[in-house]
Amino acid sequence: MKRLVLFGLLISIVLMVIFCSTGNVSSTMEKGDISNSRGEHLEYYLGKKSDKELSNKLLVMIQGSGRESIRESFGMGAEGATLGYDVLYMEKYAFDNEEMYNKTNCRERRIGDIELVINHVINNVYDNNLKEVLILANSEGGSIAPEIAYDIEGVTHMIIMGAGGYSQAKEFETLVNKEINDDQERTFGKAGIKDLQELNAKFREITSNPTYDKFWLGHTYKYWNTFLNYKPDIYLDKLDIPVLYIIGKEDNSVPYQSVESLANKFSDRNNFAFKIISGLDHSFTDKSGKNKLKEVIERIILPWLKK
Repeated sequence: MKRLVLFGLLISIVLMVIFCSTGNVSSTMEKGDISNSRGEHLEYYLGKKSDKELSNKLLVMIQGSGRESIRESFGMGAEGATLGYDVLYMEKYAFDNEEMYNKTNCRERRIGDIELVINHVINNVYDNNLKEVLILANSEGGSIAPEIAYDIEGVTHMIIMGAGGYSQAKEFETLVNKEINDDQERTFGKAGIKDLQELNAKFREITSNPTYDKFWLGHTYKYWNTFLNYKPDIYLDKLDIPVLYIIGKEDNSVPYQSVESLANKFSDRNNFAFKIISGLDHSFTDKSGKNKLKEVIERIILPWLKK
């Protein structure tokens, strides 16, 4: 599912393209941390185009559902910063402690931690002197990014890849129907879900006992319970910043209809753009196995940013 996708490759390619240097521009990576109200430490990294000064533009990377360290997603070539952005990377709480991670990982926790770090960096590192704050979010990160963008006043624009506007439950229903219509056993069939009746039974099981001791599709019941009926479009309704959604039409983790529904809903809003790309899957790879993410960035993301 969308929360099982590896995010490191995506971030690496994004950084290679957006931050590919055309000159000898130095870069530096600084580690920081902040404690939340419970005294828990949240770590982050700030990649700067220069070790002597801060930019007035910040790119905030919001990763997907993986438990790996964000350090694995630093990518290659964050030294050019040809578009002038510094880059903020945030570690998930307890990513290096599986038991603690499973006990605490849920939608509310992720949003709270991310907002705490972003606000700290904007207010205390940049002293509220940022001209632009761009959110680039993928998969699970894309599901929660609209709420984060709404809550943080300094966000100026947002790019969401591999996520849409449906609730998690509706996305699952759409994907199960696709498996049934394609007559192929894929993710849900292998997980024992053969039809919508069995899927809804699983939903009831999760919501009646949202524990961190039981798992389904790689995450705890507690985790899924916080996403099943969560819809980001209530926050998108309130945003007037530029927002770009991109998804592959062959995505088997997030149905493209989840983005298509947003495109229809916001068809009269000039601040929204939607790209559904035929032939590409969740990682923007075609049927021959060739990854097209670099082309997506060059042909869609960069022109949109320059506008």
